[in-house]
Amino acid sequence: MNIVVGGLFHESNTFNPILTDKDNFNLHEGDEMLEKVASTKVFKEAGATVIPTIHAFGLPSGVVKNEVYRYFADKILGVLEKETEVDAIWLHLHGAMTVEGIGSAELQLLKEIREIVGGEIPISLTLDAHANNTDELTDYANIIRAYRSVPHIDQSETEIITARLLLESLKNNSYPKPAFKRLPMLIGGEQALGAREPLKSIYRKIEEMEALDGIATASFFIGFSWADTRNSSPSVIVVPESDEYRELANEKAQELVDYVYSKKEEFSFAVPALQPEEAIQTALNAESKPVFVTDSGDNTTGGGMGIYTYLLDMFLQKDVGDKKICIASIFDKEASRECAKYNIGDEIHVSVGINYDVYSKSIPVKGFLKAKGDLMGFLGSTDVKVGEVYVISIGSIDLVVANSGESFITIGHFEAAGLDLSEYDIIVVKQGYLFAELSAIAKLEILALTPGATYQVLEELEYENIPRPVYPLDQLVKER
Repeated sequence: MNIVVGGLFHESNTFNPILTDKDNFNLHEGDEMLEKVASTKVFKEAGATVIPTIHAFGLPSGVVKNEVYRYFADKILGVLEKETEVDAIWLHLHGAMTVEGIGSAELQLLKEIREIVGGEIPISLTLDAHANNTDELTDYANIIRAYRSVPHIDQSETEIITARLLLESLKNNSYPKPAFKRLPMLIGGEQALGAREPLKSIYRKIEEMEALDGIATASFFIGFSWADTRNSSPSVIVVPESDEYRELANEKAQELVDYVYSKKEEFSFAVPALQPEEAIQTALNAESKPVFVTDSGDNTTGGGMGIYTYLLDMFLQKDVGDKKICIASIFDKEASRECAKYNIGDEIHVSVGINYDVYSKSIPVKGFLKAKGDLMGFLGSTDVKVGEVYVISIGSIDLVVANSGESFITIGHFEAAGLDLSEYDIIVVKQGYLFAELSAIAKLEILALTPGATYQVLEELEYENIPRPVYPLDQLVKER
């Protein structure tokens, strides 16, 4: 039994005008990539021969260049072209990877795979909960399952489940077409957290469905709202155990769609969502610490550029009293190169901000270089160094300048930068919802409604390609 495995993963923000290049991805090939996915152990324990392709993981950013998709896709397809005996294919994709001139990377890749292997070999997909699935996805894949946590902590668990489902399908020689349904709505990423309603109840309902005879797995995809594409919306996929249960799968898919749509007005922010001025003042007035303020419009975990100096400028103009503030971080390669010339403790004069637009204006800062450190990766790459950071102390404000647009999502990110979180009253990060490790230590979380590619007020974004009508952009959409 020969099973080909691989991964190609990117969340593409179409409101970010900077195209994503190859160096945005961490690439692992051959046996090294097998260590990156939990499915490997499942397949080997079943006695299968596991054939590696690639594991290419990119931080959320703008639309992926066509040649970059081609580079990674050809590596996967090249393995399939060389292998004469393939019994199944297992892939970990994102679901919201958009490619220049193509659209959905996932659909394009599956079409190209089917051209090589034909339609009889089963394909199993692990997808992000924020996937924007195309209507045709279920024409090319047999097993499809989403993560079931937001923020995501169950990627490995999902990989194991989709691997086991693939083995079960091979054992029973049963590869029915999954049921697919789309919802006419958009859900902001910060308005759907797994531990809160209504997503908590939606996941509970899915578990009840999966307990039924005939249902292999069911998934609700929140969608990625910062992608203006024809397939940008939430969706539901239900995988039957065999063809005799296809009608049941369709019924349950519709039932789940109806249930989610009935909850559409319940999706809301988990923490105070305030205009920038009010967010800053609320943080300064807080009596306990630390207070985390998320620069939600420039959220690099959602494809924001990470370049905006907007909140830095506002804090510099405030009388912050005895409050100690950390801003982590602002992405500026030129400022980083300038900081690298100084030694720790040196007085430093540098301009931060790339002047891309009014919100990323260059701001001259004067202080001393407090620390030099490492910039760590995102999600599965938090133990991987992806760049350098420089901490500039400007009075009561410690500003972190980075040479890459990553996000500080764990305590380890701050430690690697040479920072001690216990020093600060207020910590500003380039996120939307606060990631779990930081949320656990926060005395107060504030989501600042800042401008940028991940702007939270969806009704004010200029969508041109999404299916219409759609709630909440078109408020007349009350019933499907």
